[in-house]
Amino acid sequence: MKSLHIALISGLLLAASASAAELFDIQAYGSFKQMAHTGNTSGVVGLAKLGGGSGTYGVGALAGMKGEILLWDGKLLVSRGHSPKGSTEAPASTDEAVLFVRGKVDAWQEVPVTADMTQAQFEAFVVESAKRLGVDSSNAFPFAVRGGNLDVTWHVVTGTPTGVSHGSGTHQQGHAQSRIFRDAAAKGTLLGFHTGPALEGIASHPGERFHVHFADANQSVSGHVDEYRVPAGATLMLPKT
Repeated sequence: MKSLHIALISGLLLAASASAAELFDIQAYGSFKQMAHTGNTSGVVGLAKLGGGSGTYGVGALAGMKGEILLWDGKLLVSRGHSPKGSTEAPASTDEAVLFVRGKVDAWQEVPVTADMTQAQFEAFVVESAKRLGVDSSNAFPFAVRGGNLDVTWHVVTGTPTGVSHGSGTHQQGHAQSRIFRDAAAKGTLLGFHTGPALEGIASHPGERFHVHFADANQSVSGHVDEYRVPAGATLMLPKT
């Protein structure tokens, strides 16, 4: 099964444009769509292989849907489903990811957010800002948000099986229950990936082109974002080309 996942990864990376791969070294492991079709939540890559050093960023889920993964500037953190607060910790040497997307950012460029935005408005703002700053929005790229009081609903999958469900808080796969959290004035950071068409349904839910995680200011809690609003005064961070 792992060889099948590896072949899928290789094919996806070849399908992505050379410019995107060269600029941000986007790598996707596993597939939301395939997981939905097969129900297989086995690990496809060991977390020990995902760090990549300074300037690497990524988001994903642990094998068995037993928690969430955040990679921030080369630092890997996991939020395990058994934590009642979504607390982060260093990964174990045996941890694997069932889903993961990462990229390389040599330097960020900042874009001020001048108005309160819903999630849909902000996603459009990310794409428009990327185009204006020379980031090819037809391909995958990472982004981040800092500052302001973020209104965020996020979750950590627990690995506890459920029936098939398409509701929020289950990665829309129905393979695991979740601990759901809400903070209407969160101090912290959003880290996300715009997938472009090539990685839609692979690195993001089918029918969506954004995969976003939240971490508080100290990175002491983290998880997969279900809904969010971004206030005026926040800062969108896009990779320099």
